[in-house]
Amino acid sequence: MAEIIGRRPLSKKDDLKRLLESTRRYYELFSDEYVEFYENWRSGLGAFSNSEYRRGYDRVAEILKEIVRYNQLILDLGCGVGTWSILMAEAGANVIGIDYSREALLKYKEYSKKSGVEHKVSEVLSDGFYLPFMGETYDGLTLNWVLAHIPHNYSGSFLLEVARVLKTGGWVMVSDSYWRGQEGGREQVQTRRSRMGTFHVYKYYYTPEELESLLKNTLGEVLQT
Repeated sequence: MAEIIGRRPLSKKDDLKRLLESTRRYYELFSDEYVEFYENWRSGLGAFSNSEYRRGYDRVAEILKEIVRYNQLILDLGCGVGTWSILMAEAGANVIGIDYSREALLKYKEYSKKSGVEHKVSEVLSDGFYLPFMGETYDGLTLNWVLAHIPHNYSGSFLLEVARVLKTGGWVMVSDSYWRGQEGGREQVQTRRSRMGTFHVYKYYYTPEELESLLKNTLGEVLQT
């Protein structure tokens, strides 16, 4: 995996469009390694040998197992290589995975077939700002480690698009990194270095209170935090 070698606050001089493309390219090139990353979660290896690090991922899995129902239609927005889609499909849901990385979606297909749930999932290439679906289509929707890469000024409109495709009474599961005083500020550019080069990645760290307020204003009642 890439190593974070620098963090700095986002500035007015930054070309946001170029920065977001660099972020997309980063995840495109590292799709193989993210398959291994999530397999390590299941086996407790690598970064997941740290119990504190693993706890957040375990909690997401627990919540999804509690709320997913058989035959629900669920949108996994920012699905990556498909870890959460597969977990929900194994619980009996029908899942559409959406991501802006072609390489990640190829791994998504391979990973779901390997897991024996390829008949329960399908994938769509999109950045998520415009969702190519009719309104009130989905029973549930997941946003796992996605909002941090959405420019803060656009997060409200992004979530209103999420609300548009959600059925009345539907649910949204959100998990993300949170602000713990990280160097570089809450809205930052991370420099990540790997064997494939150096990439600049956009990241916004929410406080729990800020994120809860944003979700209430766009999606409605927050049932659990």
